[in-house]
Amino acid sequence: MEYTTDLGRRVLLAIAGVALFVVVGLVLSQFLPTLVFTVFLYYASRPIYRRLEWLPLPESFLGRTVPYQKQIHAAATIFFFLLPFVLLVGYTIVLIVPELQSFFGEGGLGTAYISQFQELQGGSLPGPLADLGFSEVLAMGPNEVTDLLRNATVQSWLGRVSDTLIDSVSMLTALLLRVFIMFAGTYYLLTDGPRLVGWFLDTFDGSGVLRNYAAAVDEELSSILFGNILNALVTGVIGIFVFSLYNLVAPGSVQIPFAPLVGALTGIGSLIPVVGMKIVYLPVAALLAVSAVVTGQTAALAWVVFFLVVTLVVVDTIPDFLIRPYVSGDLTHVGLLMFAYILGPIAFGFYGIFLGPILLVLIAQFLRIIAPYVITGSVETTQTSLSDYDSTES
Repeated sequence: MEYTTDLGRRVLLAIAGVALFVVVGLVLSQFLPTLVFTVFLYYASRPIYRRLEWLPLPESFLGRTVPYQKQIHAAATIFFFLLPFVLLVGYTIVLIVPELQSFFGEGGLGTAYISQFQELQGGSLPGPLADLGFSEVLAMGPNEVTDLLRNATVQSWLGRVSDTLIDSVSMLTALLLRVFIMFAGTYYLLTDGPRLVGWFLDTFDGSGVLRNYAAAVDEELSSILFGNILNALVTGVIGIFVFSLYNLVAPGSVQIPFAPLVGALTGIGSLIPVVGMKIVYLPVAALLAVSAVVTGQTAALAWVVFFLVVTLVVVDTIPDFLIRPYVSGDLTHVGLLMFAYILGPIAFGFYGIFLGPILLVLIAQFLRIIAPYVITGSVETTQTSLSDYDSTES
């Protein structure tokens, strides 16, 4: 009887725990894009944070001890590296949006939202307000102001103004909240993430298989998110500014159409295996060369050569040389990774470029490490990887 009571109590506690995790999961699902970006920012900033850990801090400052060295290193990483990086990427997006708007034409991105602000311009003021000058408004008495506000046209216009302002404030507040969550989450992942993972593995991983799984996932995510995607973002930012500067000095016949958009595409192109961003800037160079010949300005071909040289050195080579050494993972098949980059944004939206590779790594390492343990019960079981097969053998 005592055993039955204890078992029932454990079952009830297990059900309560499952319900609790379901509720937490539902709450976190509302912030899924924010959490995905937080994971990316963590892996993007962790190498910098680890470099700073080697810098010793004084044990005392102004007569007070300095016990929080990890927190100081994390704050310095976010303030001096992550924040400028996010601001630069945000400014780059601001440059890209008008190009996308021009590329897609009328009815393109953000047209409905922008039209709300266009209605608030002076030309769209209701008649009773449009006929009043600033001095006349100041000279109005209380009764005149009351009669003006009772006008149906003015009330309708004020309603549109208030709705637009409320929507803008709500959007800005939500954006700032998510930015705060990203930076705060990154901070605590840097300072307490390893300790939390260690506690979880020590508590629930009696076999050691979860430790192997966590190590493999961490290695691959560090390679993909810090190496490949950060390389793509940096390349895209550099491409936008290089191509925009090129258009400032190049003749009109060989200027790059939609330069910021092409620069962003070079960053995305760097995610493609083998050919990389050459799939973007080589066709652009060919288009510029044809334009120079068709317009009869063959001397402008020198600018096309200049474009190729600058792009090859500044956009293609330098970012790859600086960031690629950090890309050390080789457990994820590059073809599957390419499809994750492509299908992720299609399935999940803009944040899918991060979530797609994350899911791929989680599934691939599960099949490589967890699945053999589930089938055989042995932690030491190793699974043959695709790299062990030679495609030239029959």
